[in-house]
Amino acid sequence: MKKLILFGDSIMKGVTFNGSGYHLCPDHDLPQLAARGIEIENHTKMGATIGDGLRAMDKYLTGCDSQTTVLLGYGGNDCDYDWQAISDAPSADHSPKTAPDAYIEGMRRAIRKAQDAGAMVAVASLVPLDADRYLQFISKNRDGKNILSWLAHLYRWQEYYNALTVQMARAFGCRLVDLRTAFLQSRNFLDLLCPDGIHPTDSGYALAHKTLSAAMY
Repeated sequence: MKKLILFGDSIMKGVTFNGSGYHLCPDHDLPQLAARGIEIENHTKMGATIGDGLRAMDKYLTGCDSQTTVLLGYGGNDCDYDWQAISDAPSADHSPKTAPDAYIEGMRRAIRKAQDAGAMVAVASLVPLDADRYLQFISKNRDGKNILSWLAHLYRWQEYYNALTVQMARAFGCRLVDLRTAFLQSRNFLDLLCPDGIHPTDSGYALAHKTLSAAMY
């Protein structure tokens, strides 16, 4: 591999949260890969869903050679909900930003786009969230009790979307960058996530970079 093209969400972008605001991890230029002479092209976006990813690929992805890999990292925003709506009406029906069938179809199209462009394709699994901190974060200025019943569902829902992501990678013969397993296996798991319970800390990104580098070789 001589070139890596990233399409994904805020975690793929390298966003961290310090309790008062978001910033980029200073080492998210993937130094382990850059040291090997690999060119990094980053088209990630905070808050992106697979639909945003398809539009970004239409805009930025052109013909690739066999030494180019496209890395896709979606699902975390796709399985997210409108927490204000849930806070206001917890007994109503609520849908994620991207329904499962639409997510599967979006991932299929994204993988095919990259393959048709001539690139190899890698897919990143979802980084696990910390339920306690995430509840506190999304409950700010909202009814936490109403949201609580949905948070446990969200963790299972996020796990479900991760399973869909892994299944799509395997179905299309893509390389899997298994961030989720690397995080869950860490004895310092809580230190790997920011106060919002969902974005990695600098040490979390260090683990993500190590996992990515190992998966690419």
